[in-house]
Amino acid sequence: MGYCHYWEAEQEIDQESFSQIVADVQRIVLTLDDMGVRLAGPLGEGLPEIDTDQIAFNGLWHCGHVKNEEISIPFPAADAAGVGNSINAVEGSYFGMGTLLKLRTCDGSCSYETFRIARICKEIDKIRNGRYSDSCKTAFRPYDLAVQCVLLIAKHHLKDRVHVWSGGSNYHWSDARLLCYVHLDYPLNQYRVDRDAGLILT
Repeated sequence: MGYCHYWEAEQEIDQESFSQIVADVQRIVLTLDDMGVRLAGPLGEGLPEIDTDQIAFNGLWHCGHVKNEEISIPFPAADAAGVGNSINAVEGSYFGMGTLLKLRTCDGSCSYETFRIARICKEIDKIRNGRYSDSCKTAFRPYDLAVQCVLLIAKHHLKDRVHVWSGGSNYHWSDARLLCYVHLDYPLNQYRVDRDAGLILT
């Protein structure tokens, strides 16, 4: 249970396409950092791994943000957007067990699950019919915005060679679409999120 993104891609992505994805990810990382989305390595420490073989990162484990004990099993509220402080981020609860958030924030640690897309997937348990499936629970931490941007970038370059689904709504992807539009010149509404079909061309 929790806020999660899912994707299915080719087991091996050609080097040219993956290099294009990496180049666009590198172009947007500093902008994300300026917005308060500080990326770390896969385990929440060190530097993100963005190279010719893989894109792997997490939020920063020791981020220095104020701890908010009220945040538990977070999920975005219907109109949640942006990145900010945890103090005024809680809107309410859902199903009596989770916290609805107004914006992407953390509970005192910006790290959650590792996000990773590899050019060649070697994890046999994730391969089905020549394609690999993976997912990442972000708990609507700030790095969620980076995960969305990378998935939009991958979709932009790979088209139907990658399928993306999300636990969030189309609205929750507005920030990522705007960043890709402003900084990468992607069409603003190139893709929308459909609950059943996933990220689809508009």
